[in-house]
Amino acid sequence: MKMGLAPVMVAEVAENKLTCALEFPILTQRKAAEKKIHFLSQIYSAQSLTNQALIECKDEAMLFNRICQIVVEFGGMELAWIGVNEEETGRINPVAAFGEKIDYLDNIVISSRQDVPEGLGPSGIAFRERRSVFVQDFKTDPKLANWRQRITKFGWGSSGTVPILRTDQSYAVLAFYHTEKQIFTDEVIDLLNEMARNIGRSLDRFDLEAAKIKFHESMQLAATIYQSSVEAIMVTDENNLIIDVNPAFSKLTGYAQEDVLGKNPRILKSGKHDKEFYQEMWQSLLNDGHWYGEIWDRRKNGELHVKQTNISVIRNPDGSIYRHIAQFFDITDRKQKEELIWKQANFDTLTKLPNRHMFHNRLEEEILKSQRAGLPVALLFIDLDRFKEINDTLGHDKGDILLVEAAHRIKMCVRITDMVARLGGDEFTVILPEFGERLHLERIVQDIINELVKPFDLGNVNVGYISASVGITIYPNDAEDIASLLKQADQAMYSAKEEGRNRFNYFTPSMQMEAKEKLGLTNDLRHALARNELHVYYQPILDMHTGRITKAEALLRWKHPTRGMVSPVVFIPLAEESGLIHEIGNWVFQQAVAQVAKWHRLCGYIIQISVNKSPVQFEYHDEKVWQTQMKELGVPGNGITVEITEGLLLKESTKAKEQLLEFRNSGIEVSIDDFGTGFSSLSYLKQFDIDYLKIDRSFVKDLEKSKDDKALTEAIIVMAHKLGIKTIAEGVETEAQRDLLKSFGCDYVQGFLYSPAIPAAEFETMIIDGVMC
Repeated sequence: MKMGLAPVMVAEVAENKLTCALEFPILTQRKAAEKKIHFLSQIYSAQSLTNQALIECKDEAMLFNRICQIVVEFGGMELAWIGVNEEETGRINPVAAFGEKIDYLDNIVISSRQDVPEGLGPSGIAFRERRSVFVQDFKTDPKLANWRQRITKFGWGSSGTVPILRTDQSYAVLAFYHTEKQIFTDEVIDLLNEMARNIGRSLDRFDLEAAKIKFHESMQLAATIYQSSVEAIMVTDENNLIIDVNPAFSKLTGYAQEDVLGKNPRILKSGKHDKEFYQEMWQSLLNDGHWYGEIWDRRKNGELHVKQTNISVIRNPDGSIYRHIAQFFDITDRKQKEELIWKQANFDTLTKLPNRHMFHNRLEEEILKSQRAGLPVALLFIDLDRFKEINDTLGHDKGDILLVEAAHRIKMCVRITDMVARLGGDEFTVILPEFGERLHLERIVQDIINELVKPFDLGNVNVGYISASVGITIYPNDAEDIASLLKQADQAMYSAKEEGRNRFNYFTPSMQMEAKEKLGLTNDLRHALARNELHVYYQPILDMHTGRITKAEALLRWKHPTRGMVSPVVFIPLAEESGLIHEIGNWVFQQAVAQVAKWHRLCGYIIQISVNKSPVQFEYHDEKVWQTQMKELGVPGNGITVEITEGLLLKESTKAKEQLLEFRNSGIEVSIDDFGTGFSSLSYLKQFDIDYLKIDRSFVKDLEKSKDDKALTEAIIVMAHKLGIKTIAEGVETEAQRDLLKSFGCDYVQGFLYSPAIPAAEFETMIIDGVMC
């Protein structure tokens, strides 16, 4: 049998239970109150330590790190961080953080922008709206939707974010986190807001101190610059009296500071500027507050110099003048260099005449004047006849002496208002504005021609003889632009050359037509090869001893589709001027080499072919290309003779020398065409190991009648033989000429007596039929 409790004991147990039930809520509330008081105490402590840190920290980075540490260690938070907004991207980037769960910030994206999800959290709102944002329950607050997963992982209960203002603008946010919910009371919030405001004031203090330091440094820098500046500086008062100068001023002007204090800057005056110059300068200073320009001044020793000057006016608040600041530096050397550069750009260094650039500018000016006044302008184009021969025979130094004297003579024939210019080489131009009557113009031109035909003393007993060909064109009668005037004057000059030189010609429309025809013919020549219009003819060359054909000269012919046969005298110069001579010359060589190989098979011996090579080809041709073609067809070196002119040897071209020596080394023989018509020189014959001299047809033509031609021809043959050179007479048309040449010992002959130049097929028939073989 169980025994129950005594009534008294039951009553006591019931009473105790009631007492516990009543005391538990009171205890819980008391503990919560104590916790809040403790947390509030921690915040007070953190605020106190923060204020101390605000005084001790010297820069932003140190302050932010210290604040985060204080908030966690003394403020009871689990994590604290400060983020600074990046204006360009709107990203709030953590720059300081402290706490055990600092990895919460790893790869976190927070924005200050309202239009992106990352900007809708507490930090973005706090920054944008410049107000604190406190979250009392992390699990339920909708502002934390984007960070819910991260929050759950780290177990935050509540958080606070307060904006940090700098100069009254949002600059950063301070965020802190706690594991418990509902931790932030109104008192705590007030304290944290006050903490953020104090941090902002500290940042403003940093800025103020930085500004003070910067101002102090700038003042020191200004003083240092003033003293050490390479620019001279002069300060004058409202009455324009000097009150200060820097060391650079004394170095530039030679005046010490004590020499100029209290004096007017006019002590530097050079006298090179008139009253109007200074009046304009002062007007600019009064109206605009500054003046910039170049001034010529005088140093203490009296030496003149030019300086680049910048003068500024400093005014009082009422607008009256307080100071004038003048900064300047010496540009004398630069001006001299600029003048030199200008001269080099506008004047010919040899003759000191205006060059092409200045000539164009002046002609442009004269054309504009002519348009206003209605008066014509004459343009002369002067080319020195036979100047190249002076250069080639006596040397470029003598040629330069002649050019300088020629420039002087031309200048002496014109008026001061006229311009004489050198365009380059031996080409001069003269601009004659308002020349008056045509007779007056022609008298000037004739004076120039008469002066230039006189002998030139070139020193060392050397005398030069030249003449001048002059082309004349008139604006606006002949053309209305510079390019056309020059082209027409050039055409008129060439016409004067063709008519015998040492004369002048006016431009005429027929010259223009001739130039157009020349251009059209050149364009046709560009397509002549592709259209099979070019042909190589061969003129036999006979051995005087055997009477057999042993050589032939390759001669180019052009059968134009509408003009018929065009003379080589016409189209070869066009090919040289246009550069087509290279392509055409190579093609002729290929044809000739192929014929040598073919005729070798027909005759059983080599019939040597002479190929003419233009001086132009020597400048841009690789002779090894020809040698390769010969090897491919099995043609030996002596199968080809390269015919050149005497002028090529006189040029002393390095490229020409190299190619001629290469020909000799390869067994290719060299012949000088038209020997005796130019400046013949025995030294060149010896130097270049010449194989043949071709006696020009001008000697052969009157061989029967002219004693001089007989003597010269015989002398050439004897001289050549003495030097081991064989001779070829061209233009042989009669048996009497042949017999005379044979009696003189001439080695080879060619001419109409035997055959004109004929196509390759006819030449082969002649060989096969045994004619002259």
